[in-house]
Amino acid sequence: MITNKVIKGCLAKERWAMQQCYEQCAPYVFTIIKNYIYNETDQQDVMQETFAQVFYSIQNYDSNKGKFKSWISQIAINQAINFLRKNKKLSFLVPLNEEALDIKEEITKIERLDKIQLNQCIEIMPIGYRTVFLLNLVEGYTHDEIAQILKITAQTSRSQLSRAIKWLRKHIQQHQKTLTYG
Repeated sequence: MITNKVIKGCLAKERWAMQQCYEQCAPYVFTIIKNYIYNETDQQDVMQETFAQVFYSIQNYDSNKGKFKSWISQIAINQAINFLRKNKKLSFLVPLNEEALDIKEEITKIERLDKIQLNQCIEIMPIGYRTVFLLNLVEGYTHDEIAQILKITAQTSRSQLSRAIKWLRKHIQQHQKTLTYG
């Protein structure tokens, strides 16, 4: 937990405070970044960019608006998405003209999965699907918020989530068949 003393030290650009902030927040931030970016070198780059942004904009943190953890989480997500956008890895987010799946029913099935199995499938999920899936189901963003973050329409966000869930269901079924039949 980041204390007010550490935040004040970071505001004053004190080295000890920045180090404390980094050491306490790095594991959490890195976990967020790993959800969006799988290449280790790219993860390290985004990690550096995230903390550079944290220290650059720490004066914007307002404890009355939320916890420091939420604030730094938002910066990490934005940096990861900016990286993906800059490297044109989100370019295939396009609206789909297919009927939406019953997402609530699918989410219930997904929630019953073994976490290791789910993480393995999410790791190989196409990046556009994975990004919307994580933003909506893990981070709790609405489709309108995702649309603003990714600069797409809310309909595209819904379509990508539907397609991500469909993709996930297919891969989980294949994985289960492999386990059953060898």
